[in-house]
Amino acid sequence: MINEPSALTKRVEDMEAAIGQGNWDAAAAFFTPDAQYRVGHRDPVIGIDGIKGYMLWQTQHVRWDGHTIHMMFSRDNTAIFEVTSHFTRLSDGVALRVPCTDIYRFDGSRIADWRVYSDTAAFNA
Repeated sequence: MINEPSALTKRVEDMEAAIGQGNWDAAAAFFTPDAQYRVGHRDPVIGIDGIKGYMLWQTQHVRWDGHTIHMMFSRDNTAIFEVTSHFTRLSDGVALRVPCTDIYRFDGSRIADWRVYSDTAAFNA
């Protein structure tokens, strides 16, 4: 397991805390104005409003219960996390464990591109 905390991985963790608390004003400071966010096969969304819209859609289907980090590191302007995300599906209370790889590309100290490689099909089952 690679576990190499860095300034970029810390920025990601701080951003996730702001989003997890629903603090969208604080979360906006972590992203470039035109940041792209893409989850799995879905079309990308743009900027903090797009990210917030996706997260609001997601919370209609599942509750995020945190994640287990398996690997995190950064190289140059990119941070990479491999995690198992823990969700509860709201329609039936089923616990979901979703393997994810998140890649964050930064422009300076702000995230310009966030890609989540995961299968979220079980959210709608």
